[in-house]
Amino acid sequence: MRLGLCTLAVLCTRLPWIAVGYGTDPDGYRVVAVARQIAHGGPYEASRLPGYPAFEYLTALTAWGPAWSTNAVTALFSAAAYALFALILRCFAVQRPELVAAGFAMTSVIYISSCCTMDYVPALACMLAAVYGLLRGRPGLAGLCLGLAVGFRITSGALALPCCLWLWRRAPPRAAVRQSLLLGGATLLVAALCYLPVWRRYGPGFFSYYPNNWYPPWSVVAARALTLVWGTVGVAALAAAVLALPLIAPRVHAALSRANTRDGMLFALLTITLYLVAFLWLPDEPGYLVPVVPFVLLALSLVEPAWLVQGLAVALICSPFVSLDRHGLGLRGPILEDHAVRESQQSATTAILAAVDRLPDRAVIVAGWVLPRLVLALGTDVRGPHRFVYLVEGLDDYQQYVAAGYRLYFLPGVDLYESQAHDLELAQLGAQELPVPRELLRSGSTGE
Repeated sequence: MRLGLCTLAVLCTRLPWIAVGYGTDPDGYRVVAVARQIAHGGPYEASRLPGYPAFEYLTALTAWGPAWSTNAVTALFSAAAYALFALILRCFAVQRPELVAAGFAMTSVIYISSCCTMDYVPALACMLAAVYGLLRGRPGLAGLCLGLAVGFRITSGALALPCCLWLWRRAPPRAAVRQSLLLGGATLLVAALCYLPVWRRYGPGFFSYYPNNWYPPWSVVAARALTLVWGTVGVAALAAAVLALPLIAPRVHAALSRANTRDGMLFALLTITLYLVAFLWLPDEPGYLVPVVPFVLLALSLVEPAWLVQGLAVALICSPFVSLDRHGLGLRGPILEDHAVRESQQSATTAILAAVDRLPDRAVIVAGWVLPRLVLALGTDVRGPHRFVYLVEGLDDYQQYVAAGYRLYFLPGVDLYESQAHDLELAQLGAQELPVPRELLRSGSTGE
């Protein structure tokens, strides 16, 4: 009963934030555009490679409704993820698991990702379901859940390695082999079924991604891995919890002398390592570290005093609403900032279309990351005689646009992105900045 009420409370914390747009990440708009095409009976197209078919097809069920309808699906998955993590904590006899799980659910990156149309949280919910099935001695069920997680987000498959390690440490070799094959086979079967539309559309070449040829500065990487994941208050509390470990070394040693704790710690640390390495390889979004959050909290819960872990949980619950800087505490936390950006983006879409309508000649507008919002608003990439493009792919393409009688414009900030991506200086080539108020063109928090 208590867990059910807490799960409902977690769901209610999402409701105030789901009505405006599909989130600050343009990928959410790409998913909705693809989902509407699927719902209309059109062919499958990946919102971006390698494809997120389970999420794209799920979103198709609600894509024709208002924005809150697709965001609400993600919110429901976040409530399920909270309940599953609390059950996992119970399996390890963690005190007050509902409170510690609330810290997980309210961690900034989890909270923000729970209120938009993105695949991070649905994939994580299925991953946690797989872990819970594993802890309950159901490797086949764990594999089915993990396969569905892969269907939501292909990187979820990395969890199979910690799962197999758990089985090998908990069962005799012959039984461990049998259970690992059962888990792996179920995972591959469900994942293959999920990716069948992707394979039919793209063939084996679907197993790809869009590389970022520009690696961000380490200050940006650190921001995306720390403050944009945990919030400033959360980072401070997490640092305190980690720095306390040497001071409680005897307790840590005693906790790790128990086989269940030791195996749980290895599971958590291996999972954290896998996803942290993947993030450092391509540190584009703080959301890539969503799978790390519950396992960091699990690892600390296994070895630290209950009061310290619960204090960390309380800090994480506060972190989405409270900022911490050189001026002290302020009521401008990440969820409030995210909501302000979403409102600004909706105003920006209207302002961009109005500015395009005032252009005197045929124009190509280089829109960059704003393009998915514009395409979703228009239902196409053209407006009258004007055309929107993501980026100009090269000098030849630019010259072809000019030869076809187009005048080129770019949204504020997109010229820098073009320069980084394709080494083209749009302003020097003669393109003009579209007259749109810069304060409206706020992108999602990426640490830059």
